[in-house]
Amino acid sequence: MAQPHYSSMPARGHGTAPSFNPSKPRELPRYFTELEFLFASCGVTKSAEKKALGICYVDYNTSEQWLSILEYQPYNDSQLALPYSYDNWKRAVISLYPGADAATKYSMADLDQIMGEAARTDIKTIGQFADYYRKFYQVSKWLTDSGRIGSLERDRFFQNGLGPSLWSNIQHRLSIVERDVRPGDPYTMTQMKAAAEFVLHGTNTSNTSMNGTKYSQQTPGLYTRNDMPYFGQSETAPSIPPVKIEETKKRFADMDHKLETILATLQKLTTNGGSINNGAPRTGRCLFCGKTGHTIHTCYEAD
Repeated sequence: MAQPHYSSMPARGHGTAPSFNPSKPRELPRYFTELEFLFASCGVTKSAEKKALGICYVDYNTSEQWLSILEYQPYNDSQLALPYSYDNWKRAVISLYPGADAATKYSMADLDQIMGEAARTDIKTIGQFADYYRKFYQVSKWLTDSGRIGSLERDRFFQNGLGPSLWSNIQHRLSIVERDVRPGDPYTMTQMKAAAEFVLHGTNTSNTSMNGTKYSQQTPGLYTRNDMPYFGQSETAPSIPPVKIEETKKRFADMDHKLETILATLQKLTTNGGSINNGAPRTGRCLFCGKTGHTIHTCYEAD
């Protein structure tokens, strides 16, 4: 019995070998595309060989699942052609992974998830906006081309993901440059993209906050360069050294004691005539501690 031809095909795990991660079902069509490119390059034409090679490059559990499919049949005793072709088996495999089929590639749930993530992030930089635009465009383009949504719906959905702060700035810009748009009509994605790039010009081009970092809410209004994050700006508050409670209490107690001593001295000096200098002869002593050799201005105990 003839054996499947493997000599020209790369080994599993090799850099040129195709791979598939079951947790990313949308990549399954790409896996088969790469596999079929190798079939053409290596002269693999028989369905039996294609099926055997198709399960060779996936993990053990996935290969067992694909082997159990009815369309994957072993060679029969008469060595005749298999009852199911490679294409039959391939369609059966793809049907096991929602989202892998080109007819159900994206859904409104995918678009809602992208809008919700962007709205919660509260876009503040050009990098965040560009990341949102790319993700939204990818899904909305397919939904529009397949007739799932219309262009007006797409534009309104795109606006919903911008958040109130950024949308206020964009709307102000559009009211200046797009005066022909009637009240109540949505702006197009192209118009909103141009306005967003204008109001966010000069901000960070990275999209780190789309991955979880939150910025504080700002009052709606036009941005200035001082309001926006810039390159090298820290997104976390600076650390504050811990307060030593006992040391602070001691300092306050010392201050209270010194203040009471000064007030008592002033009261003693002003009892006769209500004046500090009541005409008494100078003794050369400090008015605070009573010692000689210095005055109250240079007294260490009054410091």
